[in-house]
Amino acid sequence: MAEPIGLTKLSFKQVVKVCEAAETAARRFIFSKVPRQKIVDLDITVDILASKPFVVNVDIDIALSPLIQKVDVNKLIDEAVDKALQAAENTLRDFIGASPKTSKNA
Repeated sequence: MAEPIGLTKLSFKQVVKVCEAAETAARRFIFSKVPRQKIVDLDITVDILASKPFVVNVDIDIALSPLIQKVDVNKLIDEAVDKALQAAENTLRDFIGASPKTSKNA
């Protein structure tokens, strides 16, 4: 999150909401690209430094079935991390009532 959002600190509940939103976004993205039954192992970890400046870290480890050969795992992880960070930023913006950053023309 490169630009200031306007929050100075987060409560425990807000930290949990940000982490849950990021994890859910990453998981949904991955499941939209790879069938659940083809995922052998999936571990998504989200943590946040809850004092200004906020730092959100997303770590994704995934093991796919050997039957899945046309999926670039590194690209899948990178895109899932991007989705998670976007969801975290949108959740932080919700706390101050700001509109999430989205493309209106998409």
